[in-house]
Amino acid sequence: MGLREIKKERARRAILEAARNMFFNNGFDGTTIEEIAEKAEVAVGTVYNYFDSKSALILAITADDTSTVLGEKFHIRESFTGLESVKLYISTFMGNLSIYPKRLLRELMREGWRSDTSLSKGLISQDLTLLDGLATILRELTEKQKLKSGTDIEHASLAIYGVITTTIMWYAADEERTSEQMLESLEKMLEIIFIGLNPEGRDK
Repeated sequence: MGLREIKKERARRAILEAARNMFFNNGFDGTTIEEIAEKAEVAVGTVYNYFDSKSALILAITADDTSTVLGEKFHIRESFTGLESVKLYISTFMGNLSIYPKRLLRELMREGWRSDTSLSKGLISQDLTLLDGLATILRELTEKQKLKSGTDIEHASLAIYGVITTTIMWYAADEERTSEQMLESLEKMLEIIFIGLNPEGRDK
């Protein structure tokens, strides 16, 4: 990497760190590009050279924070059960999200429900990546005979995704709820999905 590229990457990282600081302290709504530029000690135009909006900035931050789960292949440990494997994958993802202030999580969830903004589309895209990752893991677990054969991968992934979103919503809405309680609830819900509600050997 040449000197020019090093300087550009350094400026980009400075802008992202400034944006993270501002978003975490003031929320998404309470932060402006001008404030981010001032914090990063760059011109406003320099920020726009790298990121065309606040939405692009927060999406870059969330992508960085979840890259260990969403951007890399998850390795299933041979000694783990299917439930333990999925727990590890999701707890890593949730652990990264737990550093976010609840106010910021609520703002991002609000944007995620909208369909007319670049931020909502970007958040949906990241969610789809998470779903793809879940499907890949479930498929591999099935091949390794750690899940029952014939598992409906698509709907199993959606069910687990529903558990994740419910847990995050509950956590973000309750100021008293801790990240430890969030993960405990998540694990209990996953156990219900994997173990089931019906008595063994009965259809109903």
